[in-house]
Amino acid sequence: MVTKTEKLNLQPLKIILALIALLWIVLFISWAVPSLNQLGIRPRTIPGLIGIIVSPFLHGDIVHLMANTTGLFFLGLIFLGLEKSRAGYIMVPIYILSGLGTWIIGRAGSVHIGASGIIYGLLGYLLFIGIFRKHIWTIILSIAIFLLYGGALWGVLPQIGFSQISWEGHLSGFLSGIITAKAEANMNRIRN
Repeated sequence: MVTKTEKLNLQPLKIILALIALLWIVLFISWAVPSLNQLGIRPRTIPGLIGIIVSPFLHGDIVHLMANTTGLFFLGLIFLGLEKSRAGYIMVPIYILSGLGTWIIGRAGSVHIGASGIIYGLLGYLLFIGIFRKHIWTIILSIAIFLLYGGALWGVLPQIGFSQISWEGHLSGFLSGIITAKAEANMNRIRN
């Protein structure tokens, strides 16, 4: 229960809802400008580098964005609640490494779009931060995330018959989350 002296912090919720709204606005714009999705990650091409920044905002259709909206909402909210003021700093390497990894290992001739690399980055981060920090509550959180989202880990593997799914983006995002969790835990030890 929130007392008069405490105020419920709705900032993480506002941030996630604003980000999700932006993704939906970009989807509607892409219906008017279909070539927008060509700005996704095109592996190992110089023009494809712009996709590292742009691709998480681009989605192929409503089903694609709805799937990403759910994961982004729940994992993003947990991430923001856990990391609070450091969340923005922590998100930068997840974002960049996820896209860069996809650009390096993605299938030639393909265009990778969607926020799932970021979502898998959040998943990797939240699964491993407990292990790296060695703090009981963070470990419990990591276990809970595994129980709730562990089935999503199959998405980091190539999917036979589902060539439109960027398992490379999922894998790159997941690894970027683990790398960032390790770096953040190390920095946390140095700060303390």
